[in-house]
Amino acid sequence: MIKIVTKIRIHPLFWLIIGLGVLTGRFKEVLMILTIVFIHEMGHAWMAHFFGWKVIKIELMPFGGAAEVEPGGIRPLKEELLIVLFGPLQHFWLLGLSFMLVETSFWSIADHQLFIGHNLAILLFNLLPIYPLDGGRLVQLFLFQITSFKRASAWSLYLSCTCLLLSLCFISFFPLHLNLVIIFLFLCVAQFLEFKQRNYRFIRFLMTKKEDVTSKKTVTISVEAHQQLNDVVAKFKRHTIHRIFIRDQENVVEVDEKKLLSVYFTKGIYVPVKTLI
Repeated sequence: MIKIVTKIRIHPLFWLIIGLGVLTGRFKEVLMILTIVFIHEMGHAWMAHFFGWKVIKIELMPFGGAAEVEPGGIRPLKEELLIVLFGPLQHFWLLGLSFMLVETSFWSIADHQLFIGHNLAILLFNLLPIYPLDGGRLVQLFLFQITSFKRASAWSLYLSCTCLLLSLCFISFFPLHLNLVIIFLFLCVAQFLEFKQRNYRFIRFLMTKKEDVTSKKTVTISVEAHQQLNDVVAKFKRHTIHRIFIRDQENVVEVDEKKLLSVYFTKGIYVPVKTLI
């Protein structure tokens, strides 16, 4: 766990929020938020460490954080689900701890109410179905379970953008706080970057599949000989072995998934699958 702590980074946006807190005399409140966010992210990191995932870095942000881990697509979905859930779960024992300490010499009712408010706000905000929040990741994992990686990524991005737009419309009816404006601007930038990187993430997913030796679930894909390789890989799912059957007139030939991917990366995405026969 000491190695994990050394990989924690504070996002520049968080430093801005801390600075605003100091200037406005609300440092104690900012310190509470930093503590809640830190414990939230350590929940993600601890569960990732438990499953043997490599934790690259943990970035703390005002509303939560982002734990960057490897590998990205060949480990079981249930492991990633538990990693995502273990962040929000930390808020519940924090709530209980605050109730236990209330009215002690160092934890007043005012501290308790402030801590409960921030704890619930960060928890509920993180559960919004907006990427990269935990809620957005949970939606994405659900879609990975029912459809292909490429389609699930697209659907989750569309839903995330829609929810972000609706959230922006909703908060426009209330007095805006600078902190909230900064956070939603960050989420807008995150959606834009995710849209730009969608093809890169798909290629990275396919590259990890070439090295996948842990998947057990098997899915059959039937394609026509004239179809291109990019049409086939668009149907690939996470943590799944694909049995690919190519129909060429009267013949049906099975092709190994890794062989198809090898041709995909060496000869191009528009190569017809009949070249594999």
